[in-house]
Amino acid sequence: MKRLASKLLAIKPAGAGQLQREGRELLRLGTLIDSVFAIVIVVMVLDLPEPDESIALDLASFIAFKLDSLVVAMLGIIVVLVYWFQSNLLLGNLNRTDGPHATISLLQIFLVLAYLLFVSLGIDGGDDPLVLAAQSISAALVGFAAAAAWWYASYQRRLLTSEISDSEVAALQLRVLAEPVTALLTLGLAFVSALAWELGWLAYPLIAALLRKGGVGSSTGPVSDAATTDKKS
Repeated sequence: MKRLASKLLAIKPAGAGQLQREGRELLRLGTLIDSVFAIVIVVMVLDLPEPDESIALDLASFIAFKLDSLVVAMLGIIVVLVYWFQSNLLLGNLNRTDGPHATISLLQIFLVLAYLLFVSLGIDGGDDPLVLAAQSISAALVGFAAAAAWWYASYQRRLLTSEISDSEVAALQLRVLAEPVTALLTLGLAFVSALAWELGWLAYPLIAALLRKGGVGSSTGPVSDAATTDKKS
C-alpha cells in the first residue's frame, strides 16, 4: 500500500512539451466537467414533480401534496451547484492536469451521475430512508473524490499555478471537506426522519466556516515542505 502511494505521489520532471499538453488537457477536462454538471442540473429541473390534474389550479395544494419530493429535488440541485462552484474554484488554481488527477476527476463525474440517479429515486420515493441515505452516501463520495483530486494536485504544488499561496492551498485542503462531511452527517439523520435529513443539510455553512477557519494560516503538511525545499535549493 505504501509503495502504491509512493508511486502515485512521486513527482516526475516534465518537459516543456508535456507541460503544454497537460495544460490543454486541463482545459478539456474543465469543459467536460462543466458540461456534465450542466446536464445534471437540467435533468434535475426536468425531473421536478408535475401537478396532478386535480390540483393543477391550486398551487398551495400541489406544494403540500408534493412537498417531500420538491425538497429532495431542490436540495439535489443545490448540492450539485455547490460542487460545481467548488470544481471551478479548484480547477481554477491549476495550470495543468496529469493522468492520476484526470482519472480522479473522471471518477467524480461518474459519482455525480450516480448522485443524479439517487436524487431521481428520491423525487419518486419521497421520504424513503434508504433512498435518502443513498443520496447522502453518493454526495459524500463526490466530495471525497474532489478532495482526493485537490490533495493530489496540491502535493508539493504538483499541478498548481504560481498565483495561489501556500496558506490558500492549506486552507483549501480543509475547506474541500465541508461538503462530504455534511453529507455524512445527513446519512445518520436519514434514518431518523425525512425532516431531520433535510434540516441536516443546513449545517453546511457552519461546517464550511469551521474548516475554512481551521485551514487559514496552516503551515504544516506537504505544501510547506515543498516551499522549504525550494528555499533550500
